[in-house]
Amino acid sequence: MENRNDRLSSSFPRSSSSSASIRKLDLLKSDLTCSICLELLQSPVSLECGHNFCAQCITCHWDSGVPSSQPPCCPECRRRCDRRQLVPDTRLQSLLENMNSLRQNTNSNQPHDVCKAMAKQLVQTDSRRNLTLFPEVLTECLNHPQAQNNPVCLISVQGEQRTGKSFLLNYLIRGMQGLGSKDSQWMRGGRCLSGFKCEPGATSITKGLWLWSQPFILEKDGKKVAVFLMDTEGTLCIGQDKEVNAKLVAFSLLLSSHQILNVSRILKETDLELLEMFLHIAEEIGEYFKMEPIQHLDLLVRDWSSPAIFGKQAGQKYMMDVIQKMSDRYPRIQKTVKNKQTCCYLLPFPGKKVTMSSDGNPEDMDEDFCQYLHDYITDVCNSATQRVKSYSDGHILTGKELAEKITKLFDVLKKKEFGFSFSFDSVASELYDLRLIGAARKEMQDFVKEQDSSTESMIATLKTLPWEMQKRLSRKKDDILNHLKETLKSPGKNQAMKTVEEEIQKIIKDFQDSYKKRFCGYAAAVGGGAGAGIMAVAGGAVGVGLMTTVLTEEAIAAVTGATVGATVAGGAVGAGIGAAMGNAKGTESVPKQEEEEPLLKYDK
Repeated sequence: MENRNDRLSSSFPRSSSSSASIRKLDLLKSDLTCSICLELLQSPVSLECGHNFCAQCITCHWDSGVPSSQPPCCPECRRRCDRRQLVPDTRLQSLLENMNSLRQNTNSNQPHDVCKAMAKQLVQTDSRRNLTLFPEVLTECLNHPQAQNNPVCLISVQGEQRTGKSFLLNYLIRGMQGLGSKDSQWMRGGRCLSGFKCEPGATSITKGLWLWSQPFILEKDGKKVAVFLMDTEGTLCIGQDKEVNAKLVAFSLLLSSHQILNVSRILKETDLELLEMFLHIAEEIGEYFKMEPIQHLDLLVRDWSSPAIFGKQAGQKYMMDVIQKMSDRYPRIQKTVKNKQTCCYLLPFPGKKVTMSSDGNPEDMDEDFCQYLHDYITDVCNSATQRVKSYSDGHILTGKELAEKITKLFDVLKKKEFGFSFSFDSVASELYDLRLIGAARKEMQDFVKEQDSSTESMIATLKTLPWEMQKRLSRKKDDILNHLKETLKSPGKNQAMKTVEEEIQKIIKDFQDSYKKRFCGYAAAVGGGAGAGIMAVAGGAVGVGLMTTVLTEEAIAAVTGATVGATVAGGAVGAGIGAAMGNAKGTESVPKQEEEEPLLKYDK
C-alpha cells in the first residue's frame, strides 16, 4: 500500500536548504509509520515488546479473529501481549505533531512553480462517442498533498465555443497567484498570459475536460481550501455529438462548486434553453449521487454594449428583467435565482487588439474591460473559500472524497446510453430508474442481512430449515421485482429488469450457500450430548421435523454427528439421537454404501 505521505516531497520545487529538511523528514517518516495500516501513526500506543502501532489498528487487529490475532501478540515480533498493558506513547505523539508542523512550514514557504503546473486533460472524447477518464490526472490533482484532506472549491467555465472561456481561466490563474502572493498589481504583472490553451480564430480548441494540475491554497479563519480550475469543451459546436456533450455537462456539474456560464453579448433564447438543460441534468444527477447540483452559478455576459453600464449591479438588474419576461418556461432558472444561487455580471468588449492576440496582454485591452475584468476575477478568487464542494446534507468534501465520487459517476456515464438529443424527459426517466434500481438492490441486501442476523444462533438456525429460508428469500425477491416493474419508466426498463434480477439472484444464492453450510454444521453437532440438550430446548417437534425434511447432505452430517456422539459423548444419548434422526429421515435419502460402511473407523 502506498503511504499517502510519500508524495509530499515531490509536489513543489525547493531550495537546497528546504530539500535537506524534507529529506530528514522522509527519513523520520519510515520510523513513524504503522506497520498495519502503513500510514503515519495516529494516536500511537506502545506494546510490552516496545513496538508501536495506531491505537485503533492494533485493537482492530486483535478483534478481527484472524489466525495470527489470537492470542493477542505483536504483529511484528509475535510476542504475546496483554491488552490491558497498551500504553499511549506521548513522546511519539509529540514527535509526530512537530514533524507535521515542520512539514507544513517547509511546504508553505515554497512558491508555486507556474512552469511545472499546467492544464491536463481529465476526460477525453473521440469520434466514436467514447469518454475516457485519465485516473493519473485525477490522482495528481485531487489527491495532491494539499488537497486530499482539505475542502476543495472547483471553478468550471462552460458555454458556447469561442466565447473566451480559456482566456477567462488564464486570468483566474493569474488572480489566484496574485491573491496568494498578496500582489495588488497581478493584473499588470508584465507576464504573458499562459495556462489553458487559448488561440484566436473560429476553430474550437478545447476538447473534453481539462484541469489545472496544482491547487491554489487559500486560507480563511485558519482553514485551508484547495481551489482548482476546469475548462470545458464548448457547447453547440457544429457536428458535436449531443450525447457526449450532455455527459460532459453532467460530469462537470458533479465536479464543480462554482460554475461560470459564458454568454456572448446578451442572454438569448438558446442560452436560456441551454442553461435549463444544465440545471435539469444537475438536479437529477445531484439527487442520485446525494450531492448539491448547483451551489453557485455566474452568468457572465461578455461583450455587453447597451446600455453602457457594466459590472455586478448592472448584471443583477438585467438578469431580473430577463427572468420577469420568461414567464414559467424555465422553472429551474427561476428557482436558482430565487434561492440566490445565481449572479449575473456584465463585461464590456475587450478591444479589437486583444481579440486578435493569443497573449491576452492587459496593455492590449480597453481600459473599461481591464478594470471590470480585474474586479470580477478578484470577486471570484475572494469568494472561493466560501464555495467549497459539499453533499446535499452539508457535509464538506475533501479532495480525496471528491475523487471517489468522480470515479463512480464516470463509471455510470460510460456504461449508460441516456439517449440525449436535448430531450430532457429521457434524461429524467433514465436517472429516475437508476435511483429505483439502486434502492431495490439495497432493499434485498438489507433483507439478507436481517435474515443472517436473526438466524445467527444454533437454535434459530435449526428452527429455520434451508428450504424455508429459500422460500423467504424468493418471496422477497418477487415483491421487489414486481414493484420495480411497475415503477420503472425508461424505454430500456426490460433490460434493466433482467440485469437487476440477475444481481438479486446472485445475492440470494451466495447467502443460501452460506446458510446451508451453517445449518449442516449445527445439524451435525446435535448428534452429540450437547446436541441432545439443544434439541430439547428447541422443542421435540423441531427435532423430529428436522431430519424428516433436510437435504441428503444435511442428513449425512446429522448421522455423522450422531455417530461421533455415540462414540465420544456416550452410547445411550448419541446412539439414541442418531437412531431417531436416521429413522425420521428414511433410508432412501442416504446412499446405500454409507449405510453399510461405518462412518468412522472406531465404529467397527
